[in-house]
Amino acid sequence: MPIHDLTGKVALITGIGCIGEGWGNGTTTATLFARQGALIFGCDISIAAAERAATQIRAKSASHQVDAVYGDATSSDSCQKVVNACMDKYGRIDILVNNVGGSEPGGPAEMSEDVWDRQMDVNLKSVYLFCHLVLPIMEN
Repeated sequence: MPIHDLTGKVALITGIGCIGEGWGNGTTTATLFARQGALIFGCDISIAAAERAATQIRAKSASHQVDAVYGDATSSDSCQKVVNACMDKYGRIDILVNNVGGSEPGGPAEMSEDVWDRQMDVNLKSVYLFCHLVLPIMEN
C-alpha cells in the first residue's frame, strides 16, 4: 500500500538520469513516485542516462509509466520543449522536481568566472526556468 497516493499524478522530474552506474537522486525519486502511482516524465542532459533510468524504473514493475527525454535545464528553449512534450502527452503537470545540480571544486576566490557562471546556471537558473514554465500550468 502506498504511503502517499499519487495515482495518475503527472510528475516532471529534471535530472532523472545518473552519472555512471547505480541510482542517482533523480532515478530514486522517480522510482518512489512511480511506486506511489505517479506517471513519470523525466529529462536529462544525457539521453542515455535518462533512458537507463527509465529502464531501471520499469524493471521494478512493468506497470510503471515512465517517459525519458533529452533536456538541458540551463536552456530556456530546451526546457520549453520538455514542458511542451509533457503537456502534449498528459495535458497537465501535477508535480515538479527540480533535481538538476552539481558542484565544482573551489570557492569564489579560486573559481574562474566561467565556472562560477556554469554553477549558477546549473544550480539556480535551471530551477527558475522550470518553475517559470511549469508553475502557471500547475496554477490552472
